[in-house]
Amino acid sequence: MEGRVHCMGDSCWRKTLACPDFPILLGPGLFVNDSVNWLAVDNLNGHKYKWKHVTIKQLVIFSLDMPKETCKYMLLPEGFCELPEEEPDLAVLRGRLCLYYNHKGTHFVLWEMSEFGVQKSWTKLVNVSYVHLQFDGFVNGWLPFPVCLSENGDILLLTCRQVAEYVVMYSLRDDRVENIELPNNDIWHANEHMQSLVLPLPRPH
Repeated sequence: MEGRVHCMGDSCWRKTLACPDFPILLGPGLFVNDSVNWLAVDNLNGHKYKWKHVTIKQLVIFSLDMPKETCKYMLLPEGFCELPEEEPDLAVLRGRLCLYYNHKGTHFVLWEMSEFGVQKSWTKLVNVSYVHLQFDGFVNGWLPFPVCLSENGDILLLTCRQVAEYVVMYSLRDDRVENIELPNNDIWHANEHMQSLVLPLPRPH
């Protein structure tokens, strides 16, 4: 795989690096610690991507360091030892990389990497049932996602793209759930500002 970067003021895409392997990137890249990070599947050995055929060892985080123009793989939490039925996802909360997923159709799980790039710094912040979260959308295959986490780590805001009226505050400290009503039953999303655009491309043969 090769990477191309378009910085503000550039007139064209600039080739920055080439990686020997081409991982399957799951979802959009997230900007953390001067790096763009994707959840990725590595070592498919020429097979077409199907989630049901992925093994736990193939799931990694592919990280592109923008200032250094280098790439690396980062490991998921050691406690993440069983693949969920659906693809997990990444989020950025409190400026830290997070992993969240559905566990066996009954629980919402959220991990946080407190020290970027250090596998042992992964901490499981949330493991709460959908019943307690008052969320019944999972019967349709929908998954709540984290919007933000308070600086002290006490309050998590959750919503669901398919169920606009579902917005809750979950207190990690006392395990309390509170429904929130927003104008027009909608919620805004904010992403980190980036001065450069990144385009990952398969290396031509």
